[in-house]
Amino acid sequence: MKILPAILFLLAILPIRAELKFETPVIDVDAKLDAATLVREYKFTNTGTKPIKITQADAGCSCLAVEVAAGKFTYAPGESGTLRATFEIGNFQGTVEKPILIWLEGDRDEAPSGKVTLRVHIPVIIALEPKTLKWDLGGSAEMKSIDVKMHYKNPIKVTSVTTNNENFAAKMVTIEEGKHYKIEVTPRSTAAGAITIVRIETDSDVEKQRIQQSFAVITAPPKPQP
Repeated sequence: MKILPAILFLLAILPIRAELKFETPVIDVDAKLDAATLVREYKFTNTGTKPIKITQADAGCSCLAVEVAAGKFTYAPGESGTLRATFEIGNFQGTVEKPILIWLEGDRDEAPSGKVTLRVHIPVIIALEPKTLKWDLGGSAEMKSIDVKMHYKNPIKVTSVTTNNENFAAKMVTIEEGKHYKIEVTPRSTAAGAITIVRIETDSDVEKQRIQQSFAVITAPPKPQP
């Protein structure tokens, strides 16, 4: 007869998972080039038969602040509310996708009741390819390059290139002034693991995108799968 209480307990807690319903779980938005922040709201309703209490809403990223509008956390059946997300665009480029997890009272840490997503498309005016250069530990110390292309109404010149690790030398090569460059990076040795930031400074009139970063890494090659 111990099975019946267990079934009743499960039936009591399972509806909680479906009580918080969002009108638009995924918001797609195009950001303006000069925008510093972006704010979007997620409207939700308690569609269950019991009151719910929001205990936490977290994006796991310092660039995205999440709050429950009006500081109201408890909602009766049928009651609606709003979750507000504020994204600090900074020097992000391209598509940035950030999940936001929502915990209700009674949720386990590893099992939040709700999830929404903010997907932001930010104009790319300085494209780096690849973003990370890699060398095998103990391998050939050959030169590898980062392709830098400008996608903007005005020319953008690369004014300087530096690294923060003396084991790596970086050199700029102009392909087309204001439009296309290559950054040649060469490790002096691959005998030890190492990483450096390749700092690329430009004269872009969009201040937040004036400085770009790529990475150069020396690491052990992946082990072959058995």
